[in-house]
Amino acid sequence: MNLELLVGPSGVGKTNYILDDIELNRKDNKIIVLTPEQNSFNFEKILCDKFGGTFNIDVMNFSSLTRRLAKQLGIDNLKRLGDNIKPFYFYKAAKNLENSENFLVKRILQDASFIEVVEEIINELKEYTVSINTLEEYLEKNSNLEKSHREKLEAILEIYVEYTRLLKEQSTFDKVDYITELLLYLKYIDLSDYVFYVDAYYNFTAQEYNFIEKLAKKSKKLIISVISDANRYFNFDLSQLIQGYELEKMKYNSFYLSDLFSKEKYKLDIFRKSHEIIASMNEIVKNNQDVNFSLVAFIKNEEVRVLKFDIKDSVVENYSILENQNGRFIGISNSILAEKYYKNFTAQYETDDSIEIICAKNKELEVKQVAREIVKLKEEKNIDHKDIAILYRDNIYENYVNIFKDYNIEVHLDKNIETSNHRLVKFIQEVLNFNDGNFKTRLLNLLKTRLTNFENIYRQKVISHILLDDTSVNEKQLEKLIAELDVDTIKERISKSNLIVSSTTKFSYNDLLEKVRVISIDDVENILNEKLVNSSNDILKDYFVEKTIKYSTEQLQICKEVLLEFSAKVSEVSMKDNLQVKRYVKKLVDVFDYCKIRMYLDKEDGDYDDIEELKVDSIDRQVYKKVLEYMNDINENFGIDKFEYQKFVTLFNAGLTTIKYRSIPEINNSIIMSTMDLAKVENKKVVFVIGFNKDVLPVSKSAGLIDDKDKEELILRDIFLSPTKEAALIDEEFVAYVALTRAKDKTYICYSLLDKSFKENFASPYLSTVKSLFPQLEEKQTSKILEFSISDYSYYLENFSEIVSDKEFNYLFSKVYRRFMEVKDSKTKEVEILVELMIKFLENYQNLISSESIESYEVLDELNDRIFFSKDNSIKNYLSKIIRDYKFELNENTIEEFLEVKKDTFSKFSISKISDFERNPYQFFVKRVLGIAEERDIDIDNLVSGRFFHAVMADERIVNFIAECGSKIDIEVQEDEDIARKFKIKDIVRDVVYNSDNKDILETLKLIELLNTHKYILINMLQRLEIAIAIEIKYFALTKFMPTFLEKPFSLEIEDNIITCENIETGEINKKELLQQYNIPPIRFVGVIDRVDVLDKNISIIDYKSSQTDFTLDSIELGFISQILTYALACELMFDKKSEDILGIFYREIAKLGKDLKTYRLRGLANSDLILKEDFLEIAPEVMYVRTTKKGAIHGADAHKAYSSTELEKLVNKNLHNVMCLLEKIFSFDYSLYNYEVANQYLAEKQTLFNFASNNDTRLDYKYKVAFKPKELKEKLLKE
Repeated sequence: MNLELLVGPSGVGKTNYILDDIELNRKDNKIIVLTPEQNSFNFEKILCDKFGGTFNIDVMNFSSLTRRLAKQLGIDNLKRLGDNIKPFYFYKAAKNLENSENFLVKRILQDASFIEVVEEIINELKEYTVSINTLEEYLEKNSNLEKSHREKLEAILEIYVEYTRLLKEQSTFDKVDYITELLLYLKYIDLSDYVFYVDAYYNFTAQEYNFIEKLAKKSKKLIISVISDANRYFNFDLSQLIQGYELEKMKYNSFYLSDLFSKEKYKLDIFRKSHEIIASMNEIVKNNQDVNFSLVAFIKNEEVRVLKFDIKDSVVENYSILENQNGRFIGISNSILAEKYYKNFTAQYETDDSIEIICAKNKELEVKQVAREIVKLKEEKNIDHKDIAILYRDNIYENYVNIFKDYNIEVHLDKNIETSNHRLVKFIQEVLNFNDGNFKTRLLNLLKTRLTNFENIYRQKVISHILLDDTSVNEKQLEKLIAELDVDTIKERISKSNLIVSSTTKFSYNDLLEKVRVISIDDVENILNEKLVNSSNDILKDYFVEKTIKYSTEQLQICKEVLLEFSAKVSEVSMKDNLQVKRYVKKLVDVFDYCKIRMYLDKEDGDYDDIEELKVDSIDRQVYKKVLEYMNDINENFGIDKFEYQKFVTLFNAGLTTIKYRSIPEINNSIIMSTMDLAKVENKKVVFVIGFNKDVLPVSKSAGLIDDKDKEELILRDIFLSPTKEAALIDEEFVAYVALTRAKDKTYICYSLLDKSFKENFASPYLSTVKSLFPQLEEKQTSKILEFSISDYSYYLENFSEIVSDKEFNYLFSKVYRRFMEVKDSKTKEVEILVELMIKFLENYQNLISSESIESYEVLDELNDRIFFSKDNSIKNYLSKIIRDYKFELNENTIEEFLEVKKDTFSKFSISKISDFERNPYQFFVKRVLGIAEERDIDIDNLVSGRFFHAVMADERIVNFIAECGSKIDIEVQEDEDIARKFKIKDIVRDVVYNSDNKDILETLKLIELLNTHKYILINMLQRLEIAIAIEIKYFALTKFMPTFLEKPFSLEIEDNIITCENIETGEINKKELLQQYNIPPIRFVGVIDRVDVLDKNISIIDYKSSQTDFTLDSIELGFISQILTYALACELMFDKKSEDILGIFYREIAKLGKDLKTYRLRGLANSDLILKEDFLEIAPEVMYVRTTKKGAIHGADAHKAYSSTELEKLVNKNLHNVMCLLEKIFSFDYSLYNYEVANQYLAEKQTLFNFASNNDTRLDYKYKVAFKPKELKEKLLKE
């Protein structure tokens, strides 16, 4: 029964002393080393290095020792309460007390999240062995307590009593009670041959002190290491004994917890934490006279001297000077720092390179500089990653860990990691709250966890649909039925469906699953957006399964079934209220089984592509098993209890989010990164202390339910809890001291000038102590390599070797290059320097990637993104190795393969498709060849409003209304503004809009409802429609042309230079022979004509536009396509018409508010042969923007807007020629931009991609311009 304290400052060899003592005792005794969990791996490694293995030496912490001793005592089957389900107990306790006046109870019942506050103080009371009896006695004996103090403690006591009663009722022990129970039985176990070593603890709870007391009494020896100054515990200077002086009346300063909290020399000292350990050990010695007490003091002089004192009743009975210990420090400065930091020093010391201070502008630069220093340490001093540690206080630094990967540095973040962001926790939370909130958002959140098994279920349903015509078959039945089918039947059915890749040659169940053309989760998001799904009812509507460009009706139908089945399964969890807990849990487990969660999270196949995959699987497995244990605990303890559903969810989440997992280093040679508060790093040559800022060192402890005033009141009656805010603030400097004294060789102290909110920040005040010790120590700034500056060109040239990673190289190179491109034409000195600097980069790039060959090219006159010039009149293509090659190479084989696979879609052309090529060939390549669609926002844009307008104007009721009203008015006497008033346009518009089954109308109304626009947009659109109908009434009254063919699709087949089209009236095939040969494969040209009006044998073609649009001959001259001339060709073939039958081909602007009706006259091309006839001559200017003269001619200024029938035919043929030439270019697969005004092809392509991705205009300016005036151009074109 020996208790031995090892007392000395940081780094004097206390751990080495323990190792030597283990060497002496391990043969004849059982050895247990108690160390915090986060230090256990490190200590085991030290033991292996020392003894070649751990053998009969166990490294444990108090929790694992408890489990071991419980097993030896046979009480390990006691029912233990997990911390996660405590919220349920506290809520139940509050529910049992709901009729009391307890303010804490009322708060818990009102807000279950407040349980955490109450749980924290109850745990603290238990850990510091403040029992119910202690509190009751305190309240009874002290009648004059302040009212608020008494009320607070009485409220706490009431919950404490009820909580304890509930645990006893179910014979359950929480962690503290379990240890208390164990300590009662410890007397029945023989530990006389055990030696316990307690190392790396900076403090203990009162219960752990009780544990230590039991071990001290029962074991052969207990040794505890303490970081402190041993001189503080004696009435003499220990160095006197080292110098050989003989001293009398040597006394040990026995002090106790009451002294610690009352005497300033203890409570305001940097070693306050350590004093608390010493005081608690003194209490143990005082209460156990049979415990032999000794103190081993470590004194740093020139060497570390060790003195051992045997103490009895505060008297030093005997002392001995032991062998010197080897201290930790190799560097002079960090040794001085450990020895002198805590003393009231006046001396100043010279410094070596074992301490370095780094000041950074921000935290990112700080971490990058640390990474640079690590790279240099490895290269220059051959220091391995395992010999380096990074300590931090501010958790924000965890967000910067990936920076180290840019420098090929493996860093292990050593911490207990919360699971609140783990996908399983997110999945459970979304399931529990599925019926609360937006359906689509909840559904997508669930799908994006990738735990729903959606894609596999979809595959199964596709197979059962194709092979069995039944999607309700479960997986086991399906697999069995497929095995019974013969291969020929399977082949036949698959060949008839495009849901499975038909080229498959294997027909087992698993092979078929792999060949299904699956709808992915990303596809589901697109479908839900495209189909305007907001609630589950929207999935039930017919339009959900209507075919789209990308998805067939079959695919959408199966997708619909899976989504409805899944959402129904999830909805069941929250469908009923006030159930037993076991029923809620059962429903949640059913969802787990349906989604096969175990398949995703509990894999043990051992096949991993990389270490990251192994790491993720390890985490998944830990979280999955902990969640199952949690749910099982809830079932066992509260299965039969009834809870309101929302209360159950709140309590379940409270426990769920406290689940943590432990990560272990995935490789042995990795840098440990840990918080200062937890870290006990040993044997590290270099330590980086980052974030050494005043906002985190010191940081003030937040007040709990029992505040400092309450604690001080309790201290007066010898009731001790966790440290007060004042004491905790004193402890902050101890934390800093320990962190600064961890390294053998070198300590880096780093801080930044901006905090996490990018506000001004300063170094910790503790850094001033370091600077006072070493006045010559200068702060180092972050490297100029990390921040590009035009003032540092010469530095980059002279210090090129300072670049330590590819990332730095590429960062600086890109900055230099961009700067060069900005100033290259300025003919300044800077350009010369930049050229020299770029040459330096290019010549040195091979040093970074030596395995890549360097190719040479002949000199070009301009620097561009692929070719760079260097010395000796040669060009080296280095940049292709820096910037990923962007060019998509298309050779004959890939083109043939592409056309074979995509022949049905790529050979189907429209005006918009060809216009994409006109505007920007590279955009055509991205969109039409690569098949990358634009990202569309769900909004009331021109496309949506245009469809809505077309649908309403094409409605038969509107057409008849226009004709009926137009027949009733006398246009010569009727004013424009009276037309809208005269007829009930408003009524007919609303009747059509609100009583329509048209898809475009219904979707627009639904979208307006979803966007919550309060009908403003709809009212505006309806008013515009009223104006549009008034315009058409006037148009009909003037012309008598009847809107006959509305939203009329057409299809032109072009093959062997013959165009064919079906006559819509006779069904016969009309043909048109091209005037010359074109080199294109068979294609189909499709489109939809908004409107064709008919009067007798004549037709008028009208295309609606959202803005004012005029026809221009410029595009025809440049070889581009005209939409209305293409419509004219289609109408000639569809209706078997000639140019002489066409009144004109026009644009009609969709009406807007605030303009006169005459503003919306037709624009485009008119047939002069028809409009100059006597019956049309006078009304023509009223109908269209073509003026006529009294002499019966076209006004000279509008001559380019009207053409004879023969001239119109020429224009139609010229446009057709342009279409065919553009098709030839498209099928040549040459998408270069040489015909457009771009300075650089690559930059233009990059800008196109950016604009395309951000929904901006990708149009490029054509290089060639038309110099002719409209009349001149008309004459030129008609002569050709």
